[in-house]
Amino acid sequence: MKTTFRFIPGTLLTLVVAIGVDARAQEAAKPTAQHEKMAKEVGTWDAEVKVWMQGPDAPPDISKGVEEITLMPGGLWLTSKFDGRMAGTPFTGRGISGYDPAKKKFVDVWVDSTDPHMMILEGDYDEASKTLTSLGKSTDPRTGKPYDVKTVTVLKSDDVREFTFYLKSDDTGNDYLKILQMTYQRRSK
Repeated sequence: MKTTFRFIPGTLLTLVVAIGVDARAQEAAKPTAQHEKMAKEVGTWDAEVKVWMQGPDAPPDISKGVEEITLMPGGLWLTSKFDGRMAGTPFTGRGISGYDPAKKKFVDVWVDSTDPHMMILEGDYDEASKTLTSLGKSTDPRTGKPYDVKTVTVLKSDDVREFTFYLKSDDTGNDYLKILQMTYQRRSK
């Protein structure tokens, strides 16, 4: 008899939790105006990649790449897949981007084939300049030292955008140093 009474409260708890979860699922978040703006980036983009491996005064290494951006079901998250070459080496990266209405920030997660550390960024979009500026932290995969990251994406038009990656560390004199710039052109459908 005691076993039966212990079983009933557990079953009721499971039922209450299941009903609560089902009710929340029906109230799924809806895309905001910021999400709808992000969704305009869906498509295939050809990129010219410039990397300053020898410092800002040296000529950059120039290569090509392709980024495919898709919108996840629900309209809240973009996924990106980038394939190309950087500094003569094959390079693959994956990103997830969205907008956090509670923080009022754009958010990004990035991982790639050259770095075992995940990069997380938060940023603000300036409508007047059509510029998204994001900040985050990462770790140098060669030295294990932390560094600050700043990315700036300028929407030149519906079909052209420019992405610039800066890093700041003790090695840069605590100034942001531009190390990567990618100019994207939307591929015709």
